[in-house]
Amino acid sequence: MFLNKNWKTNFALLWAGQIISLLGTSIIQFSLIWWITEKTGSAILLSIAALSTLIPEIFIGPFIGPVIDRSNKKKILFFSGISISIIALVLSFGFHQNLIVPWMILIGLLLRSIFNVSRWPVLSAAAAQIVPENHLTRINAVDYMIRGFSNIIGPITGAFLINSISIQKIMLTDVLLVLIGFIPLFLVKIPEIINNADAMPSIRKTMIRNWNDLKDGFIYVQKKPGLLKLLAYLSIINLLLIPGDHLLPLMISDHFGGGATELGMMGMAFGIGSIVGGLILGMQSELRSRMKTSISGDILYGAAVILIGISTKNQFPLAILAWGAAGIGESLSLASLNALLQSRTKPEMQGRVISITSSLINISVPLGMIISGPVAEFFGIHQIYIFSGIVVLLISGSMINIPNFFQYEKNKPVRSFDQSYY
Repeated sequence: MFLNKNWKTNFALLWAGQIISLLGTSIIQFSLIWWITEKTGSAILLSIAALSTLIPEIFIGPFIGPVIDRSNKKKILFFSGISISIIALVLSFGFHQNLIVPWMILIGLLLRSIFNVSRWPVLSAAAAQIVPENHLTRINAVDYMIRGFSNIIGPITGAFLINSISIQKIMLTDVLLVLIGFIPLFLVKIPEIINNADAMPSIRKTMIRNWNDLKDGFIYVQKKPGLLKLLAYLSIINLLLIPGDHLLPLMISDHFGGGATELGMMGMAFGIGSIVGGLILGMQSELRSRMKTSISGDILYGAAVILIGISTKNQFPLAILAWGAAGIGESLSLASLNALLQSRTKPEMQGRVISITSSLINISVPLGMIISGPVAEFFGIHQIYIFSGIVVLLISGSMINIPNFFQYEKNKPVRSFDQSYY
């Protein structure tokens, strides 16, 4: 039984700090991606920019997991925020001195992603330690509502700032928001997992321990009935959907003839959709099947992407509505999936399992980005949306009717907490 009566306060403090930091990340990401779009108009460069943000999650993420499980999670969040702020300061100086060229932006995005790769696994692992199992779906719904709020405010603020101040000053807003976000983080109490392993101070022994922890994580994922099937499905869905997400700025500028304001409107629509999806999940006392809810979200996302692809240049409002529906779909899908993973994973394995599953889910994405850039420039960017949406509908619609696919959800919830937290 979960006895801590202050878990809601702790969760609120944890996310109060992160929503502020997340807002800064959203503004900077929007501004840098639009800078690349405006300066180059290249689908290939946008694909490389997307790869810069995804590669660390795929290839570094699994190695971060053991560190998360053994380390103070608040310190990791502080380190991540400080590192990202330093990169923002360097970019601001570069813009001020007129030194920035596109490849520097790509490196900046890569470095920001490297230092940011631990954020979501840390937050997810911390939430799993703080929140009772029967509240995980609702809390993940709140999580995606918060992200939705960030997706509303971030792009609109980014578009406003792009039209109002210089980009070097925009970089400085990230530093300010990170520092403000640290304030509630100081007050959060996250239960530490007690590890009985002996202290091993040498670098060699630490590396051996982390490698063994990583292997344990992969074995845990491999042996969990039905999990690899689920991850394979999600990897295919990401392969199809993520390229369209990252090529959206070019879709706005080339197909719809819009600018930063129109891109901000699309981001706001997606954010509103995320909040609506979170509200839908939050109103449910307990889902009968988290996996079916997740797949239903994928179906909605796929249908929305098709609508964007078939929208003509004069149907931008339809594209906005469709992208809002995609936000609902993503929220339903990912919030349900995260709650399922958290409830079926031991607390002392959360960091490793979440990092490994995230890496496996996204491992196919680089291939999609490599292919989508040249295809978009040769055949037209809207064709990417139509094709990917149709295939997602076919795959997701098939999976939801295969009973054996839901094997992972049949595993019993695993919950075990550090009693000193209570």
